[in-house]
Amino acid sequence: MLVTLRQRNFALIWVGGFVSLIGDRAMLTALPFYIYQQTGSTLDTAALFIAYYLPMALFGSIAGVFVDRWNRQRLMIVINLLQAVVLLPLLLVRSSAWFWLIYLVAFVESSAAMFFGPAERAIVPTLVGPEQLVPANALTGLNNNVARLVGPPIGGVLLALFGLGGVVLADSASFLVAGVLIARMSVTHKPSVTAGGDAEGSTDIVSAAVQVWRDWREGLWLVRRDRLLIALFVVITVTSFGGSMIDPLYAPFVGAILHGGPAALGWLSATGAIGGVLAGVVAGRWGSKVQPWKLTAFGTVAVGLLMLATYNQRSLPLVMALNMLMFVPLVAAGVGTETLLQKGVRDAFRGRVFGAINTTIALVGLLSLGLAGIFGEIFGIVPMLSVAAGITFLAGLFALALLPKASVLAEDVDKEVSEPS
Repeated sequence: MLVTLRQRNFALIWVGGFVSLIGDRAMLTALPFYIYQQTGSTLDTAALFIAYYLPMALFGSIAGVFVDRWNRQRLMIVINLLQAVVLLPLLLVRSSAWFWLIYLVAFVESSAAMFFGPAERAIVPTLVGPEQLVPANALTGLNNNVARLVGPPIGGVLLALFGLGGVVLADSASFLVAGVLIARMSVTHKPSVTAGGDAEGSTDIVSAAVQVWRDWREGLWLVRRDRLLIALFVVITVTSFGGSMIDPLYAPFVGAILHGGPAALGWLSATGAIGGVLAGVVAGRWGSKVQPWKLTAFGTVAVGLLMLATYNQRSLPLVMALNMLMFVPLVAAGVGTETLLQKGVRDAFRGRVFGAINTTIALVGLLSLGLAGIFGEIFGIVPMLSVAAGITFLAGLFALALLPKASVLAEDVDKEVSEPS
């Protein structure tokens, strides 16, 4: 794992991602709790996450097309700076009458992130060798979980001491730092060149639009024709449906069931991150010795079972312990899925495939969020969280059924993608 971090370009993007993720986690802890605290409604909390998910449905795949056509490093710098500025209007929020502004900012910021995410994931295989992909993805998972460990308590403390404005300024500053670090990378990525226009975009608007449509169609064609990608899309879709149900219900679960405040919400996220950090270290050290499909399948099954145990408890210390344990297989499953995707897709198509995945996650996520918000009010918080656990367990069973054969057929194969007819 240390060998991977010694590669300067990867280290810069890794540290930059870590800083911005701390800000993100602080904000994602503070905002849902702030909304639920003001209204006591799971529907209002669900509306926040719908604002975050909607851009994924609208722009996910299209963003992936442009990621493959533009300079990825330059794109990530611009997006970081844009996100830093977009957050600042939240400083005006003073009461529930301003919630429309929260939803608007969430939508715009998430729209920008639709371009950053596929670019970051697509550029990693060009920064490290094939043999370093598992350690690199494990480090990314470690990154996410250390940020989850640090960010939520910061968000809870800032919200309690300085209100929402303190969290906003911290998150905005984190994007600025990330942009500076990514700007220091030395990357010679050449955007894909396709007929009818140059890599950075055609001078003719009509031909550029036609070319974007063609690139998007090629990416979707690749997914439909590839057995491994189809299997992964099924698993990711079902997992996302279950996982998205948790988002609008988690802050209400902490407040109404565990009787905790923003600090409790932050520390719960932190204990989960401890498990994630341990899993990231183990995956980085020994993950390459395990087939990626096994990490995905068995990890997802374990997550579903631990979710069911966690969300049927009313003791905060016990929930903290189970939460920490749950993040171990959660990180393992994420590392396995990411590695399968990166090994199974050529560099020229990675942005499009990852964009299509974002769109899939968003579409099922929007449906899941709406159902969680509505039925959370009708049936209660714990029953809906139990449903989410069952769906996640089902995703693990799908992974066990579909991924072994599909991953054997596609394992380490350099795919030759021909033009669709």
